[in-house]
Amino acid sequence: MTTTFGDLGRGLKQKELAEVVAKLGRKYLIFSGKGGVGKTTLAVNLAFILAKAGRRVGLLDIDLHGPDLAAALYLKAQLKADEQGRLLPVMAAPNLWVMTVQYLLNDVNQAVMWRGPRKIRAIAQFLGETAWPELDYFLIDAPPGTGDETLTIINLIKDLSALVVVTGHPLALADAHKAINCLKQANAKIKGLVENQALFICPDCRGGTPLHDPENVKTFAKETDLPILARLPFDPMSALLAEKLQKPIAEASPDSALTAILRDLAISL
Repeated sequence: MTTTFGDLGRGLKQKELAEVVAKLGRKYLIFSGKGGVGKTTLAVNLAFILAKAGRRVGLLDIDLHGPDLAAALYLKAQLKADEQGRLLPVMAAPNLWVMTVQYLLNDVNQAVMWRGPRKIRAIAQFLGETAWPELDYFLIDAPPGTGDETLTIINLIKDLSALVVVTGHPLALADAHKAINCLKQANAKIKGLVENQALFICPDCRGGTPLHDPENVKTFAKETDLPILARLPFDPMSALLAEKLQKPIAEASPDSALTAILRDLAISL
């Protein structure tokens, strides 16, 4: 049976939630202080790489006001529920199960106008009332900033590790600093930084040009005492090919330098 916003109302018991969380494998929060730095792109490509390597992967979108996972996956679907009323995650690829509020929207332009308590309840239900299979990895695409969504998921999943996505722009790093302080105050584990758009790859000569001062993120890493896990280039050729083929970059450009870096990052998780 299909499900709608109105169906997300059953109370969730702590024991039920704990049982679900226990079978989700290694859990990573893809997080940032500012929007537009590439969180969703990173989450989708890491998920695809891990799934293609034979790992069983869950991908949860907790960005309720600006969900992008369905669009990033080029996948249209409608959520259904089993006989017990549990939501059935959408299988985006072999070994990859996805849950996003986008699959509940009748119109892609529909606004989700929820306040704090409703958002908190929805995230708990997407996590605990979904029929997730036994997983090796569970990746969570979070909205930017330090709002209800991030604090809720940190509270619900105690063994979560965060990947903080940054760019070298000073304003993006200033917001990332606030986000990292939020994680630390909430006693969340931070695995490290992922610098996106570190280089611009020329479509003609394939050479790399820094988009920002390379020292910006290095200095930031020292200030926050966090390792830089990966430096991802901006490769317009791979991005255009992904759009044309309607596949994530890791699938559309498996031999690109960007995919190679993403693959190394995925292996390190």
